[in-house]
Amino acid sequence: MALFFSSIFFSPATHAEPVKIGLLIPWQDSGTEADYPYMRGAEIAVAEINAVEGKQGVQLLLLTRRGNFLDRKEQSAIRDFFFEQRPAFLIGALHREAILPVSRLAQEHQIPLLGFPIEFMEAVSTGEEPPNLFWISPTPEAFQRAAVRTVIPFSQKRFYLLARNSALGRNWVRYFWEAMKKQRPDAQRLGETFLPPRVDDYRPYLQTLKSAETEVCLSHLGVREWLDFYPLAQKAGYFKQIHHLELESGKLESLVAMKRKIPEGVWGISAFPFWALGGKETKEFVFKYRSNTNSYPTLVALSGYISVRALFETIKKVGSRDSEKALRALEDLTFLTPVGPMTIRKSDRRTMWPIWSGSIQSKSDYPFPIIGNLKFLGPDSFSP
Repeated sequence: MALFFSSIFFSPATHAEPVKIGLLIPWQDSGTEADYPYMRGAEIAVAEINAVEGKQGVQLLLLTRRGNFLDRKEQSAIRDFFFEQRPAFLIGALHREAILPVSRLAQEHQIPLLGFPIEFMEAVSTGEEPPNLFWISPTPEAFQRAAVRTVIPFSQKRFYLLARNSALGRNWVRYFWEAMKKQRPDAQRLGETFLPPRVDDYRPYLQTLKSAETEVCLSHLGVREWLDFYPLAQKAGYFKQIHHLELESGKLESLVAMKRKIPEGVWGISAFPFWALGGKETKEFVFKYRSNTNSYPTLVALSGYISVRALFETIKKVGSRDSEKALRALEDLTFLTPVGPMTIRKSDRRTMWPIWSGSIQSKSDYPFPIIGNLKFLGPDSFSP
């Protein structure tokens, strides 16, 4: 497991020792497409802070490690990393299965971990997380609640759900119908289908939706699955008959892959619609990321950036790099981000991340469709 120093973002002329931040990301060939964006987002934040603080202020140094962090060999290497490099903090984009073991290793050294679960839509708090783990990502519950709030005003009454055949998928379906019963008692439950992990042909499911005379379909397929679903649906004239909301169609990865082939009126949810956010912090972050990477920042890039900014605000709040004090300060920290002020909720140490919903529009000033007619739903995730 290699160790890389992001020394380009650290001025060695400072009088005080730099604050070391361990940065954990997957291998480049992992297929997650999370490593580079997360690292670049974090590096931009470090560069900003080091430049503003100057030689007399707080200086940050990123120590980057790559791996899957699941097997004993890699976890042993992390222990060695803690002893040899003595990072004050950890941040990282990690596989969901790796977050708990890594956070427990960090807990042995009282090191806070600010983590982004790569599969965050499947990352539900269990109550077993150690107190040093802080989730710097939206919650799947927030997306689920946003879906309900989006379709409540619809005039249509006949609803059908497509969900993953997982605990999260079944919980979402149960929550959706319970919420609709309270807020849209006239809504008709046509049914739901729980999909296997891999679907080779969506045409039978499209036929089921049409045969049920569905008016509104809500789905949680995932980015890759949505990119398989929508071309078949479009070819079959599905979107001319049925309003559709996919929980992950508003992710930048989905929008970029769809290019301009998406029909108007498909609904989506976004946790970072930068094209519609006019704040200074948003514009500056997008500009710097574009200048460094020649691409637009995804949610994981924003998490890398936000994680470093949160740690810097924590250091300023406690007046030192003391890990125990930092742990307490992080539990109710409020700080400014490119998506507005954000608070870490003390009850489960999750960020209260804002959510937007709207319809996907092919006409935009970007080389991809965007979500327009945005409705701000607020950081309304709820406790697990």
